[in-house]
Amino acid sequence: MAIKKRRTGLFWILLGIVFAGAGFGLWFFLSLNSLKRSAEFSSPVVHYAFILKDQQKAYFIRVDLSKRMMYVIELPQYAFNPLNNRSLDVQNPLEVFSFAESMIELSSSFRYYAVVDSEQIKKFAKSLLGNGVESFENLLRSLAVRKSNPFDHVLVQRWLKELKNENTMSVAALYKLVYESGRNALRFYTVKGALEKPLTITVDGKKYQRLYLDINSIEAIKQDMRR
Repeated sequence: MAIKKRRTGLFWILLGIVFAGAGFGLWFFLSLNSLKRSAEFSSPVVHYAFILKDQQKAYFIRVDLSKRMMYVIELPQYAFNPLNNRSLDVQNPLEVFSFAESMIELSSSFRYYAVVDSEQIKKFAKSLLGNGVESFENLLRSLAVRKSNPFDHVLVQRWLKELKNENTMSVAALYKLVYESGRNALRFYTVKGALEKPLTITVDGKKYQRLYLDINSIEAIKQDMRR
């Protein structure tokens, strides 16, 4: 009788393990499927903006699956586009989107931003990559060569916590950025300034600083993104 009871107990333990494994597998599949079927993940074009407030510059990112490309434009504070007379305050995320999209003459229905500092980028990189990075550009380069993890969609919530404070990043949007980084080519652009330093302009008694961008540099970026 004792042997039979042991066998019966072992049977229920094994059955419990099987059901637990099946339950985890079902949850894993459904959670991943839910992320990949979300509107932001399914969109072929998504725009991101990362504003580095302590460095007074912003990075505009266009994920374009039709070209299998991730375009990254570095934008400095006080940038001014002479082609459309638009100026940029990089501390305003919405301005970063409108300035960059008007410059390249391309848009997206999905836009997400995060206002961070260098220390947050290091913590974000350590959480995601296991080690810190010295710049946002190096973070993107490291993501491009990072091997994907089957549990990435489970970990993305933890990564998102490192982008605390001012951001509109959803779990699906951040997962798409990480997921597509390793699947698409990465191209960086730095818009050249016509002058090395901003000029102080007075308009109606008010003073503004403008860093005039080089027209040829803008046109070269627009043409390259349309190839």
